Amino acid sequence: MTQVPPPPAGGLSQRALLIIIALLLGLLTGLAAGVLAVLLHATILGAATWAGGTFIAITMLLFKICELLR
Repeated sequence: MTQVPPPPAGGLSQRALLIIIALLLGLLTGLAAGVLAVLLHATILGAATWAGGTFIAITMLLFKICELLR
């Protein structure tokens, strides 16, 4: 059975930075999706739905990519 190598010395601060970057990119794309939905004459509820869904999808995608690269 193989053992998992120990994390690098700055692992916790690097992981926190990656989480913050993922959340900020999720917020940015969610905002862009909400603005785009409003420009395409969606209702406020529809724009909020698109923005929230985009935020969740992008953030989870980035978390998964970070997990796979680790």
